[in-house]
Amino acid sequence: MKTRMFLAAAAVTLCAVTGPASAFPDKNITFIIPFSPGGGFDVYVRLISPYVEKYLPKKVSVVPKNMPGAGGRKGLTAGYRAKPDGYTLAIANVPGVAIPPILGQKVSYDLTKMNWVARLSVDHYLLGVAGKSDIASVDALKTLSSSQAIKLPATGAGSTAHAMSKIFIGVVGFKGEVVSGYQGTKEMTIAVIRGDVPASTLPVNSTRKYIQSGDIKALMTTEEISSLPGVKTAKEMGYGDLDGLAIQRLVGAAPGVPHAVQQILSDAFTKAMADPKLVAAANKAKRPFAPLSGAEAKRVLDKQLAVYLKFKDDLAK
Repeated sequence: MKTRMFLAAAAVTLCAVTGPASAFPDKNITFIIPFSPGGGFDVYVRLISPYVEKYLPKKVSVVPKNMPGAGGRKGLTAGYRAKPDGYTLAIANVPGVAIPPILGQKVSYDLTKMNWVARLSVDHYLLGVAGKSDIASVDALKTLSSSQAIKLPATGAGSTAHAMSKIFIGVVGFKGEVVSGYQGTKEMTIAVIRGDVPASTLPVNSTRKYIQSGDIKALMTTEEISSLPGVKTAKEMGYGDLDGLAIQRLVGAAPGVPHAVQQILSDAFTKAMADPKLVAAANKAKRPFAPLSGAEAKRVLDKQLAVYLKFKDDLAK
């Protein structure tokens, strides 16, 4: 009798564990893009969605859905609040969605509780000056700041660019002033080249062509291994807190999604980003992937959150 009861209980437990996975997916998956059409996040989602479909265990569609608003927070909130069944995904801009709650702003999501599925891409930062500038090193920049505050351009207060500038100033330890109001990375880069500002924190991938043309001179990069010839990483220069700091495009699902379902999604994204046809299409679009599994994406996120928390006071200034 006890044996039959044990077997029955085991069967119920097995069904509870395998049920969601064996049924998933049996309908279309919505993939929320928390920005307007045409931007980098939109391009990445639309590039990868058909390939995720290809590697899911059942034939369903992955349907991109633009939901702009509140700097990406509106769409992420919708993904966070969705039914925890794996049928709603959202792509997140980190640090864009990470900084507001750290600064005490009210948000309706918790990045530490979200079920992370994959990382699609990463764009590390560099500290750069104009190619024609007399500033040839980070030490020279620090020396200059002893007599005048180094102005760094940024988009609006609270933006990713603004946050990165504040963190660089705090970690490197020079006297700096962040000048907000620039429309984006291109305008910030042009301001450095023209000499409107002496330096800037800029995304490596977006700035690479200006470095190759000689218009921008990189002094340091936050990459784990520098992709810029002759340029040392922050870690190599003794600024370990900047190591790995980057714009991360992470894909997440609501808290409570069954682990087995999360694993199916993570596997599909991993296989999709290794597909030669997608790799070729992404490179052609100049949107290369930097694949990480859900578990790896979570570790990257935790590391970045620790840096933002450490420099909370600098970010709040």
